[in-house]
Amino acid sequence: MKTVDKAMSVLDQFSMERIEIGLSEIATLSGLDKAATRRLLVALAKHGFIEQVAAGGKYRLGHGFLRLARIREATVPIVRAAQETTDWLSEQVDETVHISVPGEKGMTTIAYCMPSKGNVINIIPTQILPFHLTSSGLIYLAFATDKTRDRILSIKREKTTDTSLTKKPDIVRAINEFREAGYSQSRNTFENGVASIAMPFFAEDPDPVGTVAIAVPDANMNEARINELLPFLQKAVARMQSSLTGFQ
Repeated sequence: MKTVDKAMSVLDQFSMERIEIGLSEIATLSGLDKAATRRLLVALAKHGFIEQVAAGGKYRLGHGFLRLARIREATVPIVRAAQETTDWLSEQVDETVHISVPGEKGMTTIAYCMPSKGNVINIIPTQILPFHLTSSGLIYLAFATDKTRDRILSIKREKTTDTSLTKKPDIVRAINEFREAGYSQSRNTFENGVASIAMPFFAEDPDPVGTVAIAVPDANMNEARINELLPFLQKAVARMQSSLTGFQ
């Protein structure tokens, strides 16, 4: 494992559920020995990406990411466009909406909006959405290049519900159907009680830049509801592509 890979394995352990982590725990979670972990933490702290909390000596993410995030957002303002789009789409359909971008092991939410009603799907923004279990991941796979798809399908797949798709032939069959349809569906494959539909959006790369998804309580999602949601989902995709490229 290269040094950068090791550093990323350390950083990947931080989340909204684990905002502060001790040295021993970081080493265990990242699969590194304590000496190597300490060296990486010292190097990351030198550049502001990690900082040590005075009380207890645990580590947390540092301010160094903020500068890079601002540069990224200033040059490719996808997060701002995504939030505007999720706000608009959620208002139109009165359902939970989220926009995600691909990562190493799944899709990462960059914007979401939940309507102000009782029975809605909650979003945990730091939660990775596995490619093989979510409508976002499956539609990304459906429109990804062969090289990207092969890489993702080589990742170890876990089962989280009784209806999770884990066998490669089943996943390939599903993504082929979704590519032909232009959108994906999932129902209880990642979390019980959750159904969703998703579409990809593109910029300049052959792979999708990300996906737009509408999540609905399983009991409320049927063919009629899907047909009601799809036109709005298509408009949201057009808004994202227009924001990123100037074209729909």
